[in-house]
Amino acid sequence: MKLDNRVFVVTGAGSGLGRQISIRFAEEGARIAAVDLDPGTAEETVGSLAGSGHLASGVDVSDPASVVDLFGKVDSEFGRVDGLVNNAGVDHIPGDGREKLLETGQQTIYMSDEGFTKLMAINVNGVFFCLREAVKIMQREGNAGSIINMSSIAGLSPNGNVSYAASKSAVLGITRATARELGRFNIRVNAICPGVIDTPMTANLSERLLAPLKKATPLRRTGTPDDIASTAVFLASDESSFITGQWISPNGGLVMQ
Repeated sequence: MKLDNRVFVVTGAGSGLGRQISIRFAEEGARIAAVDLDPGTAEETVGSLAGSGHLASGVDVSDPASVVDLFGKVDSEFGRVDGLVNNAGVDHIPGDGREKLLETGQQTIYMSDEGFTKLMAINVNGVFFCLREAVKIMQREGNAGSIINMSSIAGLSPNGNVSYAASKSAVLGITRATARELGRFNIRVNAICPGVIDTPMTANLSERLLAPLKKATPLRRTGTPDDIASTAVFLASDESSFITGQWISPNGGLVMQ
């Protein structure tokens, strides 16, 4: 198995991409620390995983103290961290003006301060906090490791609102900078930039917003969570041992770069 006996922390593991990534990693022999804001959904994910010895935890990744506590718990439970999937994120926050987008074609001028900063705190700060704490354990144990940050096609092209696009572009910046810094420790850092995927997040979008994206996708379908999970398995495994500082975008051809 590709990830046999390795320990991976997966954030946003309670549903959607995070749950499917956790399932696929466990099928490949990994032990999973499934993390979600909702501890109940994290427990549900752990209950669906192959193998044993997994951990569920409810954590707000935008709170640095909670993230420190999380990795202390992971360290106590497993004594090591071999990888991290920074998947926790949101595309909509109350006050971000999204309800005005369909009505007026604009969102930025209706976005409140909190509508911008709260999304950035989750999507950007949370990525950094988790990465920082994971790397501390990886370096202490001298483990080679793989960190996978979840970005988006919104980080590559003008899709999504200003706060979401800014956050996912920032994730790519974090990925490249830390890949350069951590390479000498044999810790690889890469990103995945999904296109339109059938998840609870996209289920909350109106068909008026989704239809043009689906129509513009050359493969003429939306992606599945397993399309992303398969990419994550590749980046987590030794099959990608010479890949770092890169992004892979399973998007059906919607964005080509």
